[in-house]
Amino acid sequence: MSRIFWGEMHHNTHQVGLSPEKYDEVLSNAASHLDFYAAAYYTACSDAFRSGGHPTELGGKRPLVLEGWKPAERIEREWTEVQAATARRNEPGKFVTFPGYEWQGDGSSGDHNVFYLKEGPPVFRVNRLAELYECLRGKDAIAIPHHVWYRPGLRGRDWSVFDEKLSPFCEIFSVHGCSEVDEEYIGLRVNSHMGPGFGCGSWQHALDMGLHIGAICSTDGWDDMPAHYGRGIMACIADGLTRESLWKAFLARRVYGATGDRIELDFRIGEALMGDIVAVKGPRRIRVRVAGLDALDRIELLRNGRVIATHCHQGTWDLPRAGKRARFKIRIEAGWGPRPNEMDPITREWSGEIRVDGGRMLGFQPCWISPCRGEPELKGGAASFRMITSTLHVAERHQNANVFEFEADPAAEMLVRMNGLEERGKVAEFAACSREMWFRDECIKLLAEKAGVAPMSPERMDVYHHCAFKVKIHRPIPAAGYEKEWEYVDKDPLRGAPNYRLRVEPRNGQRAWSSPIWVRPAGTGRGKRSR
Repeated sequence: MSRIFWGEMHHNTHQVGLSPEKYDEVLSNAASHLDFYAAAYYTACSDAFRSGGHPTELGGKRPLVLEGWKPAERIEREWTEVQAATARRNEPGKFVTFPGYEWQGDGSSGDHNVFYLKEGPPVFRVNRLAELYECLRGKDAIAIPHHVWYRPGLRGRDWSVFDEKLSPFCEIFSVHGCSEVDEEYIGLRVNSHMGPGFGCGSWQHALDMGLHIGAICSTDGWDDMPAHYGRGIMACIADGLTRESLWKAFLARRVYGATGDRIELDFRIGEALMGDIVAVKGPRRIRVRVAGLDALDRIELLRNGRVIATHCHQGTWDLPRAGKRARFKIRIEAGWGPRPNEMDPITREWSGEIRVDGGRMLGFQPCWISPCRGEPELKGGAASFRMITSTLHVAERHQNANVFEFEADPAAEMLVRMNGLEERGKVAEFAACSREMWFRDECIKLLAEKAGVAPMSPERMDVYHHCAFKVKIHRPIPAAGYEKEWEYVDKDPLRGAPNYRLRVEPRNGQRAWSSPIWVRPAGTGRGKRSR
């Protein structure tokens, strides 16, 4: 029985010479909330880093970045360390790892992450994609392109060289932005010197060329938190949590991507699954099942990049009536508080609890941007959990959250407790409006002790809100709001070999993209028959 596993396939390591101990820390952070992790050892460096240096060693001036291959002996040493770590941390059935490295070549073929089924193969130090493909053929290897929408030939993807067996999918969203289509849907705006995104490098352009390539999301992260929430996460639909099962699913394109929320997708045409190439005759019956972490906004069905049907979910559901048990999801989000220059401490330990009278906790999903204190404990109608948040950078998101699914009567009493503060009410009352926990009294005391501000003396009282730690209790959403099963029959005459795919967006702005299903008329070539 296949199920969805969640992982990260583009988290850069050994950027500036990380120690093996630090690499183990990164792997531990990945294992704390992911099913699988594929290391993306960074093989390139600028001139300033080639000997393991750092800009601060150059008089504090940031040098011109002229990237190229790391020295061969350094690559060999660090690649050995990476493989030792992935082999050591691979635990079938619990947490699966793959060894891999980022390949840039001479920059003309687009960046690719090369992954191996097992440790052993080398880093191939070649400059063109055709050469890399030749080195990888016959091995258990894949090469996944990323940030493909940059200028082709200059770190963006030139699709004229392509092998679908070695590149079954590409990364279309990361901290860089989105490479799905040639539109400013989510622009490539973070990396100012590589951008903008434009033209014929997008994933949709590759699909328009007839290439069979799926899609994932990953972070392209440089920090110590793989699958940093909001920067990309990958889903893989596989029969089991082993290297072999996941690898089989990779090659079959049974993968998809999401920005942060772990949105469950089931997308079929007849009996064909996402990633399939299927022969059909007559109308195509398309079935979709979506389960999000928040209220759904819309589901879009695309054929050859054009939206042919949309399900608008808002306004289609109501809160269940009292006396009728229902499933809900509630998000507890913490991390608002003082800026780094305002008050200590900027790192905060959180101890939380949810209790629902007569309820039953069903599960949870992490939405973490930094390591937390393990999985919550779920027992009956209660959940207890711990988190850590830190306001290190003013302009960056720094909230961690847990999403809990529970079953209860909407009239049941619910309690949410965080670090001593409590919010109480019926489930239906919580569902009517989100709530904030404001640690006001603590802030008044801290400002008096650390900044000499006499209690209640400021001209404006908003300082006690701005400098206080805060928690948001999001509205509990019933299953009718975050789940949808949808069918659509495409009766248009079948022309050519179209591809169908999904784009899903909840109300909170998160997104998910399915890999396509490719359709061809029955009797025209390879592809299984859809029933």
